[in-house]
Amino acid sequence: MKKEEYISVANYFNKRKRLLRAALIFQKSAEVFIYAAYPVFLIWLALNRNPFFWRSVISCGVGFVAVSLARRLINAERPYKKYGFTPLIKKETEGNSMPSRHCFSASVIAVNISAVFLPLGVFIGVLAILIAVLRVLFGVHFIRDVAVGLIIGLVVGATVFI
Repeated sequence: MKKEEYISVANYFNKRKRLLRAALIFQKSAEVFIYAAYPVFLIWLALNRNPFFWRSVISCGVGFVAVSLARRLINAERPYKKYGFTPLIKKETEGNSMPSRHCFSASVIAVNISAVFLPLGVFIGVLAILIAVLRVLFGVHFIRDVAVGLIIGLVVGATVFI
């Protein structure tokens, strides 16, 4: 999106406080659901001695560290800093925009869970896409940031199938 589009979206949401509040609550709830589902999934795998346990721990853990390091090396500017506007969610980070760790984490968790519980994994995958859209609309990421985060999560998550 361009500067004018980010500002237009911010103005749209700022004029509709209830919609903004609902979108913020939805995003936070989706994140909490995903981040709570993953340890429950790991506990279930461990209790059932499922061979995906260590694959899931390693793919998510190593992937998260790699994405975090890549963000520091790339140190991409965030839309609100580049274009000089206030994002719709409280954020003060100077850089580290690309790739999005929220999107990486949600998509890698979705793929891992899909390996054992396909319907739940698909549901989490849909939530991951919605989180990506909202993070762009809220002005904290560019489309490329969330797209790269989602794709890396899919690729890294696919390692559980190998």
